[in-house]
Amino acid sequence: MRLQRLLIILIVVGGIGALLVFGLLRGAPDKDIESVYLGESAPGFTMTLYERYHPDYGATFDFASFAGRPMVVNFWASWCLPCYQEAPVLQEYWRQYEDSGVLFVGIHTQNRDHYADGRAFLSQFGLTFPNGFDPNSEISIDWGLYGVPETFFVNADGRVILKHIGPVTAELMDQQLKAMLQ
Repeated sequence: MRLQRLLIILIVVGGIGALLVFGLLRGAPDKDIESVYLGESAPGFTMTLYERYHPDYGATFDFASFAGRPMVVNFWASWCLPCYQEAPVLQEYWRQYEDSGVLFVGIHTQNRDHYADGRAFLSQFGLTFPNGFDPNSEISIDWGLYGVPETFFVNADGRVILKHIGPVTAELMDQQLKAMLQ
């Protein structure tokens, strides 16, 4: 009886140890998830914009209305700590590139019934590029989102050239925006 218990404990501990080793050796697989749209046309969408963007963009944002412009499409949530990290970077690059024709679009997602939290997030960072709400995560599903933040770089032909998982950095923005404008 005692030997059976010891054997069961060893099997369980060995199994957990094997899973741990497997997890450590496989690296960061979430960074390696490519978009099915890479090189393909980005899926269109229409979303309701937050009120602060109505004077410049209207009440809704229709992706198709901006065809021919390169875009940075960023998915975020008000509960997402890395989203707080990247918001100032996105705003800084929007200011630098808004006159070059690149359109930044923010999509508040995975946060049903938290419209007010999204409004507070936008105010906290003074985000001036259009942001809307995807309360049922329908746009996120269409774009194949795994989590937040995720950012898609779409060229002027409407094709996804990069899907970035995690907060954007200045280095990434410099590299991708220059490539999009060449």
